[in-house]
Amino acid sequence: MSNLTTFVPLTKLRPFKDNWRIQVKCLHSWKQNTPFVGDTFEMVLADQWGNKIHATSKRSLMQRIQRVLPIDSWGVIEHVTVTPAGGQYRTTNYKYKMVIAEDAVLSRSDLVDDRVFISLANYEEIENGTKKQAFLIGNLCLCYIHIVLKLY
Repeated sequence: MSNLTTFVPLTKLRPFKDNWRIQVKCLHSWKQNTPFVGDTFEMVLADQWGNKIHATSKRSLMQRIQRVLPIDSWGVIEHVTVTPAGGQYRTTNYKYKMVIAEDAVLSRSDLVDDRVFISLANYEEIENGTKKQAFLIGNLCLCYIHIVLKLY
């Protein structure tokens, strides 16, 4: 029997191997164009424990991924690699991001969990400026509300 019979939490993913089997929900996705990489398909994924990770793939895989893992649905992904996450504006607070390549195996999952998996920043940290790291998903909404309230 294979050692891939259980799902690994996103917090256990490490760059040294690519034989992971994860069950995730697609929270958000978008297309991106950068001068270094070109066109990519980006996603924010969450597992059943509430952990979130930024995932990226070539834009050529976008239709395949969206067919199996549309927004707000659960799927299983096998054979992904993990690289360090960086940049000024990160989408999650996890130190790694997932790379979905052509050899990844994607399938649907029968897991039903309607949680939203949103993590808002503490209002006091934003107001007094102690919030050091900005994450685009979730916190952006709260920052916008704070700016609007300051105007009044």
